[in-house]
Amino acid sequence: MSQFIHYKHQQLSSEQIVAYAQQYQDEDMWQLTGQDENYFPFLIGQSLTDFRIVYWSKRHGIMDYADDDPVRYYAFAYWLAENMHPVFASQAEAEQHALAREWPRVE
Repeated sequence: MSQFIHYKHQQLSSEQIVAYAQQYQDEDMWQLTGQDENYFPFLIGQSLTDFRIVYWSKRHGIMDYADDDPVRYYAFAYWLAENMHPVFASQAEAEQHALAREWPRVE
């Protein structure tokens, strides 16, 4: 298992975050962050400098993804963008997409 340096609660510049995120370059961030079909992650924002990670919960709809390590958060967002996860410009756009697919579905 990989050994990661954690940056919890640290104030880092954007350049530092991008540089430190390289430690996650060969990792499957989906698996590392414990996502599955019940918590499907995607991005809301205009770019990787202005974004937030959210996920679709089968029971609760769209929810914010929280991580107190800004480097791991950025690495996850980058991984999502590189692995064809949906990216929406706004919360409203994401909600319209979810509504069109009848999310959430409570079984």
